[in-house]
Amino acid sequence: MKKDYTHILIVLDASGSMNSIQDDVKGSFNEFLKKQREEPGKTVFDLYQFNDEAKRIVKSADLARFHDDLMAKYHCSGCTALNDTVCTAIDTVGHEFAGMPESERPEHVLCVIITDGLENASREFSAKDVKDRIKHQQEVYNWAFQFLAANQDAFAAGESFGISRNYCANFVADKVGVKEMCNMLYCRMDEVRHGKKKNK
Repeated sequence: MKKDYTHILIVLDASGSMNSIQDDVKGSFNEFLKKQREEPGKTVFDLYQFNDEAKRIVKSADLARFHDDLMAKYHCSGCTALNDTVCTAIDTVGHEFAGMPESERPEHVLCVIITDGLENASREFSAKDVKDRIKHQQEVYNWAFQFLAANQDAFAAGESFGISRNYCANFVADKVGVKEMCNMLYCRMDEVRHGKKKNK
């Protein structure tokens, strides 16, 4: 693995119910990314959004090289294909890592799932598929995970996917809540960078 290389994979709800906080999400995430650019080492960012379908809107952006608005394509509409998008994101990024020489693979990987509603639109994958993939990435490749959710019991939902309740949290779907959610993400990112990414 490549020391001091951290890969951030965000799976972000872009369903219609997120529309009221779309601009807050963009602003808070851009501030989060700005802070990540200031961290030592290599940081690469991947972003999948989900509504009726999975869409990769940022592909492996090295934050040291990309200073554009990486949230520009984030747009909210439609339903919530959470299962399909989590599985697609893990499968795709995992396959890309598998194609790298071992010496070039990231030392740390954090996958964060963020949603304000329940699954209602997936056609290909189930909640069990999500749980199986998360378990595999945790146990075999030591990926770290975090589950952040609004309008539901984030602890129960996250644990149903195999994510420890220590890394699950609720947020309020408003401007202040989004800012607090990104602060939680920043704290988790700091843990991962410094090797405190236990999944229990």
